[in-house]
Formats: sequence, C-alpha cells, structure tokens
Amino acid sequence: MKKSALFLFFLISFCYSSNGFAQDARQDFVLVNKTGFEIHQVYIAPSKETDWGTDILGKDVMAIDEEWDIKFHPKDNVCKWDLRIEDKDGNFVIWEDIDLCKWAKITLHYDGKVATVTFE
Repeated sequence: MKKSALFLFFLISFCYSSNGFAQDARQDFVLVNKTGFEIHQVYIAPSKETDWGTDILGKDVMAIDEEWDIKFHPKDNVCKWDLRIEDKDGNFVIWEDIDLCKWAKITLHYDGKVATVTFE
C-alpha cells in the first residue's frame, strides 16, 4: 500500500513538473528576418515592460532572409511579448503584443516606414 501511494505521488509530481516544462517552452519560436537589413540585436520583453533586458543574439548577426530558432526561458509566465530589433547603427523597430503562446513562427517585415509581422 505504501509503495502504491509513493508511486502515485511521484507520478503526479512528474506530470506537474512535465507540464511546467512544456509551459516554459511554449514561448520558443522561429524568427524570420524579412526586414531588408541585417539584425544586430534582438530584445524580447513582456508587453508593456520598460526594461528590454539583454540582446538574445549576443555577438551574432541575423542576415536578411535568415531564420533562427529562438529558445528562451522567461521568468515571466505570460503570453504577450514585445520584440525590438536593431540594425548596426542602433536604429530600431518594435513590434508589440505578440502572442508567443499562439504563434510558433514570426516573420518580421519593414519597408523603411512601416513595420509589419506575419504569424504561423
């Protein structure tokens, strides 16, 4: 009886922890650069947050038409995120309220005046 209860406890604990891992990973996405310029910095922050945090590209540069798998483990368990990109001169474009719980692929577009995004 004790073994059954102990097994059930571990099974339930595993299910809850597995669910937690799945929730953390749901914000991972593919980022596609269709902006017409190289992206030198990418920042992701919960919507309406004032602190952008650190550049997720690090020293890398995202080329035009390139796709990247973005994997991050946010401390905030939210679905709506803002995305900021910068070119080599520090010019930036911001996309707001992107639902990373809903979309797995984000394609960024910019025509020099208007920033748009498509989702899959």
